[in-house]
Amino acid sequence: MNIVSVDPNKRNVLVPLFAEHVTERIFIKSILDGHTGIALVDSKTDPQVAQLTFGRWAIFGGDATHPVAHQLVQQLSRAWVTPVSEVWRELMFQVHGHHLKQTHGITFSPQSLNLEHLQNLQKQVPSDCQIERVDIPLANRLRNEGFASFKGFSSFANFVERGVGFCATIKGCIVSYAVSTMQCREGIEIGIGTHPDFRNKGFATAVGATLLVHCIERDIYAHWSTGYENSISIRLAEKLGYVRQAVCETLGVPIQAL
Repeated sequence: MNIVSVDPNKRNVLVPLFAEHVTERIFIKSILDGHTGIALVDSKTDPQVAQLTFGRWAIFGGDATHPVAHQLVQQLSRAWVTPVSEVWRELMFQVHGHHLKQTHGITFSPQSLNLEHLQNLQKQVPSDCQIERVDIPLANRLRNEGFASFKGFSSFANFVERGVGFCATIKGCIVSYAVSTMQCREGIEIGIGTHPDFRNKGFATAVGATLLVHCIERDIYAHWSTGYENSISIRLAEKLGYVRQAVCETLGVPIQAL
């Protein structure tokens, strides 16, 4: 059976196939809204199974017993998948077996975020530090200096139009950033990073808090997820006020699996 790609402006037909997904809603919605990623299906008019891809992440939806489901899983290479059901998980192991790398991730709920707490955190930076909204020149610098890639957006102008981000700078040098790595109508996925020379000084906390204040004031859902072993990200999320929501198994397919 053939696998076909769905054009960005025609992906609404895939929405029912991903209705039961909970942990990857921002990724899914951004791809289904046509902003980024690739959508592969068994049929453009009456899809029964689909794969959404963004970077090295793949998300499956629909009927895991469909023949095309097996084909989609079989052609995976250098991809990470969080199975939405036991049936999809079993298919992953059936196809790739012992090649799979098993790890876990944590998703956090923003429901407990407190505006006053975040406003206090965003002020706790040295007097010579400036926190600036990311515009096109700053976005260009973030990419060129190796901070952020903006793969979830088609251009810097598209990020400035649809996304949101803040940088901490000292004497014009970027020391930390917090940006939306993906964005859809439902909310954003958060990405935070700090220059190695300025870590553990509160800069990530300040820019993260600034981004979250922006989101709360505009009723934007700010999703945070990280690897189970990423203690730095976990501590920062909880310091900002997030609470752990769920632990999810993630399966990695290496090149050698093919």
